[in-house]
Amino acid sequence: MDGVITEPARTLEVLAHADVLVVGSGPGGLAAAIGAARAGVSVLLLERNGCFGGNITQVGVEGFAWYRHEQTQDS
Repeated sequence: MDGVITEPARTLEVLAHADVLVVGSGPGGLAAAIGAARAGVSVLLLERNGCFGGNITQVGVEGFAWYRHEQTQDS
């Protein structure tokens, strides 16, 4: 290791409580959040973009046959 990074202690406000935190709402994140909720625990799902779906919705990945069908609604 070339050096040491020291971060001073700080006080942060707790914004929410949950049993499971899922970061990202791509297909894997959505599946994890739904599975945890079905198991009966409280779930917090974080997404940095404006809608669920990850790269499939944010970048318009067209390689997934199930993504584009006649009832798909764009956000």
